[in-house]
Amino acid sequence: MVEIKAWLGLFLAFCATFSWRFLGVVLADRISSTGLLMSWINAVAYSMVAGVLMLVLVNPTGILITASLSARLLGLFAGVFVICLSRKIPLSIAIGIGIGVFVVIARLESN
Repeated sequence: MVEIKAWLGLFLAFCATFSWRFLGVVLADRISSTGLLMSWINAVAYSMVAGVLMLVLVNPTGILITASLSARLLGLFAGVFVICLSRKIPLSIAIGIGIGVFVVIARLESN
């Protein structure tokens, strides 16, 4: 019974994902990229990313739980600062992760 529920869950997740992608392909030519609908979709997408980012920062799981909140926030702010200066996202991600790792190592060695 448990195996059937797992396969059913996988199938339902596939259907939910595929249906939205198929609808996007069908409607792609009919929706204006600068229209109100696309502005709303972009706003919802950005808010979801921001919500997940805040969840990961405030309530981390896995290996990230070993880093302090200040280390995680410092890495985030460093990455955002570099994005504002250079407009290069890969560089900002690398610097944000690097500063976060540096702060964690510095705290571990100070204890």
